[in-house]
Amino acid sequence: MGRLMSDTAAWSRVSKMNNKKGSSAVFLTVILATLMALTLALIYGVKAQAVRSSMDAIISLAGDSVLSEYDRKLQEEYGLFLLKGDDEELTKKLHRYVSYSVDDMENVEIQSVKVSSSRYSVTGISMIRDQIIEHMRILKAEGLLRDNERNPEGTIGTNRSLNHGPTIVSLPSANLPSKGLTAVAESIADKLSEVDKAFEAGTEAYFINSYITEHFNSRGYMKSEDHFFCNEVEYILGGELSDRKNEKRVEMALKAMRFPINLAYLYSDAEKQAALASAAQLMTPGAAAAATQAALASTWAYAEADNDVELLWEGHSVPMVKDDSSWAIDLDSAIEGVFGGVIVPQEEKGYDYNEYLKILLFFQDENIKLARILDLIQINMRANYDGGFLISEYSSGVTVEVKANGRTYRHEKKY
Repeated sequence: MGRLMSDTAAWSRVSKMNNKKGSSAVFLTVILATLMALTLALIYGVKAQAVRSSMDAIISLAGDSVLSEYDRKLQEEYGLFLLKGDDEELTKKLHRYVSYSVDDMENVEIQSVKVSSSRYSVTGISMIRDQIIEHMRILKAEGLLRDNERNPEGTIGTNRSLNHGPTIVSLPSANLPSKGLTAVAESIADKLSEVDKAFEAGTEAYFINSYITEHFNSRGYMKSEDHFFCNEVEYILGGELSDRKNEKRVEMALKAMRFPINLAYLYSDAEKQAALASAAQLMTPGAAAAATQAALASTWAYAEADNDVELLWEGHSVPMVKDDSSWAIDLDSAIEGVFGGVIVPQEEKGYDYNEYLKILLFFQDENIKLARILDLIQINMRANYDGGFLISEYSSGVTVEVKANGRTYRHEKKY
């Protein structure tokens, strides 16, 4: 009886041990299955992430490849990176680049490819502004900005007029309202303290205006004989469609600028006031002398302004505010209106013609300047390379959007 109980107890202990082993085996099986599931999930997730990362890189690189097809002529001549093509054309290019990269990839399905350039259209002038400033910063950093060569002989080349209707109506500035250049010039007399800002190197205004005087012809500087207009800087200021008219616009603007400044100097100089008072008394004694004196002062200031422009055209310099040594015309010559040619003052100092153009550019509306820069680029490209060239067909960047394996990849690409 005691032995039976002993055997029963032993069997119970063995049974319990077997149960524990069985439970452990089941537990380990469950853990192993879970670990295998997690491992497979991780492998799948890593694979999916690798595909996503690869696709993102491929699409980004494809966008860069589209941008690499910029217009080489525009970049060489004007320092601008611009891409030609409408959205349909650019989409085909992107699709070609993406397809080339993913054709050999397994488990990749391209559902859609789309390119939009509207956000970066050159007609949005701010885009071209940023590129101009960046281009000029690079030139300055590399020491490639130069003092423009002067042309003391006068107007470069022959007078040209733009008469081609389709070219005229397609100009970027065609529908842009502008303030008259003469009115802009007249206002400078009240802003003399701001004139020096036109020459503050490193400012955005300085870079834009330097771009204009570096890349385009003017009456005093030849950039290229292949450019359509001889007076391109004058065009940016005046907006007329002929060299002669733009030169006349700038001439009138320079006189409008110089006249009130010269007149102010006459009223500030005691010796010249005495000369004016004496002449007025001789011409109209009595009460009318004061009115005559004012008329004589205006005549004298305008004669000096007229001579100032001639001096600038001949390569001389004219100070913004004169003194006795830089004043050229005497009162008798102003009254008689006979100068015998350009009169060079006792002392030459101040700004030359190119610098006066920069002063006018500084006070000109920026949007007008940028639009007319694009005008000139279009005119020159049509004249020399592509008769159907339209700057509106170009962009400075694109938005690329590709849908693959149900996921959308989007990149903004710009120069």
